[in-house]
Amino acid sequence: RKESHKKKKKKKETSQLCPLCNTKNNFPQQYSSINESNLPTELHREATTVEYVLHNVKPLPPPFYLFLIDLCVGSANPKDMEFLRETLLKALNFLPPDAVVGVMTFGTAVSVHELKPASDDLPGRVFTLKGSKAYTSQQIAKFLRLNVPGVLNEKEMPKHAPGSVPNTFFARLGDVEMFLTELFEGLEPDPWPVEPHCRQRRCVGSALSTAVGLCDALYPGSGGRVMMFLSGPCTEGPGMTVDTDLANVMRGHNDIKGDTPEAKNWTKARAFYDQLSTKLVRNGHCVDAFLNALDQVGFAEMRSCVTLTGGSCLLVDSYDNEKFVDAFKKFFRRAADNTFPRAYNARIQVQCSPQWKIAGATGPVTSAKKKSASVSQDSEMGVGGTCEWIMPSVDDKTHLAFYFEVANTQKPGGFRFVQFSTRYQHESGKTRLRITTLCHRISTHTRPDDYISSFDQETAAVLMARLSAFKAEDGHLFDVLRWLDGHLIKLVSKFAKYERDTPGSLTLAPQMSLFPQFVFHLRRSQFLQVFNCSPDETCFYRLWLDRESPSNALVMIQPALYLYDSSGGPKPCLLDSSSVMPDCILVLDTYFEVVVHYGEVIVSWRDAGYQDQPNYEYFKKLLTQPKEEALKIVQGRYPQPRFVECDHHGSQARLLYNVINPSKTHNQEGNNYGDGGGEIVYTDDASLQTFLDHLKKLAVQ
Repeated sequence: RKESHKKKKKKKETSQLCPLCNTKNNFPQQYSSINESNLPTELHREATTVEYVLHNVKPLPPPFYLFLIDLCVGSANPKDMEFLRETLLKALNFLPPDAVVGVMTFGTAVSVHELKPASDDLPGRVFTLKGSKAYTSQQIAKFLRLNVPGVLNEKEMPKHAPGSVPNTFFARLGDVEMFLTELFEGLEPDPWPVEPHCRQRRCVGSALSTAVGLCDALYPGSGGRVMMFLSGPCTEGPGMTVDTDLANVMRGHNDIKGDTPEAKNWTKARAFYDQLSTKLVRNGHCVDAFLNALDQVGFAEMRSCVTLTGGSCLLVDSYDNEKFVDAFKKFFRRAADNTFPRAYNARIQVQCSPQWKIAGATGPVTSAKKKSASVSQDSEMGVGGTCEWIMPSVDDKTHLAFYFEVANTQKPGGFRFVQFSTRYQHESGKTRLRITTLCHRISTHTRPDDYISSFDQETAAVLMARLSAFKAEDGHLFDVLRWLDGHLIKLVSKFAKYERDTPGSLTLAPQMSLFPQFVFHLRRSQFLQVFNCSPDETCFYRLWLDRESPSNALVMIQPALYLYDSSGGPKPCLLDSSSVMPDCILVLDTYFEVVVHYGEVIVSWRDAGYQDQPNYEYFKKLLTQPKEEALKIVQGRYPQPRFVECDHHGSQARLLYNVINPSKTHNQEGNNYGDGGGEIVYTDDASLQTFLDHLKKLAVQ
């Protein structure tokens, strides 16, 4: 009995009780000498995140880069093709020599290019497919004669391949760099004739389905990128956005909402691209969209192929645009170890202790439809109903948001745990597992006032913005605003101090005082208000809101405004019309645009040439300093924002007037510009003060 008791005691000392699943797990063999002075890395208090390299998993091929190039360029500007060639050649310089690359071009038809090394004297073949239909992986494999199981029979196998067919459509960049350089330098616009008053026939959907099928056949389950260079909408074949007749305009938000003839292709095109995104997610492949057009290109229809796969998106009017040139270079930025800071084919799983449940997530994620005891059964926020999500591509700048539901089984003074397990493919092809475990103490207090000190109003505003944008994708704006207002009223009613039915008595703690202001600007932002925005632009804005850090996302919601005057700068000032004064310069940062606004007096002095006189050195400095600071913001951000300089009442000044709080409008009497009260904004929108007054009335009821 004593011996069996000792054995039981020894067994108990070499196991642990998991607080997440309440089961006992034996320690690994290497933990046999564990004690208080000899703890493994995982048990150190500061080691909340530990990453493992899984050597028992077979390494995957390194990620591939497939160039998908639109040749229907040059109609608006003949130099566009030259700019496209320069962009592609730069991409070759940015990629490492061991990168695996492939090339496809499309216009009216789709062309898959065979790559030849420098030692091969034979020219590379080009396989051309019709642009009027979509292709499956099996059809692509059979047409290109790829050695894919179950596709080719013995008679169809190439004679030179007794065991396996060499892949001639992807190759190491170092082996085919000369061939690719000649290929890119020799690219010409699509030769198919264009009828007068018609758009070019562009088979975007067929080209993308071919690229997806090719990658699915050759690299199933192995990460990679399809880099799509697109210069216009799909006008041919599946995924068509608009027909070739220029008399038929591209659909707008009102057309989609009202189901007008301009949006007749909307539902069918979205369903087609959604099917492609499902294949991309399943294989861990992502699509990057480099969009170059003065008009829309149909990004709203194909957004799932980019947003759900973790791809990047740049929206410009020319490949020669300085904004695109700098941003494209940042796309290929490298980490300190000279590798791209990206992960592929990632899966993130969340496990919780019984005290809370996972309700959902927002970001470039897709549900893996995996159920567990950690999944909330009552509420779903964002992409919910699962404890595991798939991310085909993710980098070190990607920020995911997870939403939890507090269960009723909490015991005051106890602890609750959550663990994030992220399994992904590294750039080297090796599989890694990153574990992050967090522990929260359950408060012993039950009064609402005791929770205020831990409230992060900036992060809360970003979380609400992500959920609002997620709901606005397929919901009505009225319903989204009603949901947003309802949560704000509940929050203020529960945590503010006031006398019932007395709005003037309501006060919020400093930790919550700015939250209503954030919601006010969110309601007016381009994420919800789509007036004067195309569907493509709206999808572009929401894509970056859904993956940027809280600090960057907060600038998108409530832009930052800085003031420069004769006493110096920059000085943070209110995002209000009262800040627009004649004798100051303002720098507005909306994240996507950086605007330098010159007041009326500053403009008159500048036009008079005072900055060129020796006695006015201070004025010359006043003119140059805001621009220098604004350019620093522009250079340090991806995607690179548009830089704008504007004068008071100039055409571009609307970028400032559209986002500031209209505390002074043309509807108010006795308002004059320059009388000490700031700028008059011509709008019927409610001001922040009016919004807060209505909020107080509803919260104290």
